Amino acid sequence: MLWDLAEGKRLYSLDAGDIIHSLCFSPNRYWLCAATQSSIKIWDLESKSLVDTLVPDFELVRPGSNTEFKGQTPYCVSLNWSADGATLYGGYTDGYIRVWSVGRTF
Repeated sequence: MLWDLAEGKRLYSLDAGDIIHSLCFSPNRYWLCAATQSSIKIWDLESKSLVDTLVPDFELVRPGSNTEFKGQTPYCVSLNWSADGATLYGGYTDGYIRVWSVGRTF
């Protein structure tokens, strides 16, 4: 739910469809990112639309290893953008930081 704090009014809601662990705004676009239990979602706040859903390929976590995720799949608990807004970083419960190059083609 987004609010206009100056007016104290609710603007609109965006449905993440899951538990939200972290939020961050893009430094150079009207984008809001949410780290959920199952993915990272990116919304365009001007159009109020979902731009993308990012889900890592956990099979590629440790190339060449026999590591299997037993129990719960890792999920993102922290997010941050690079200063230029071209890269999104997500910190996961398995101790890895996953990095996405976010192009202007979204």
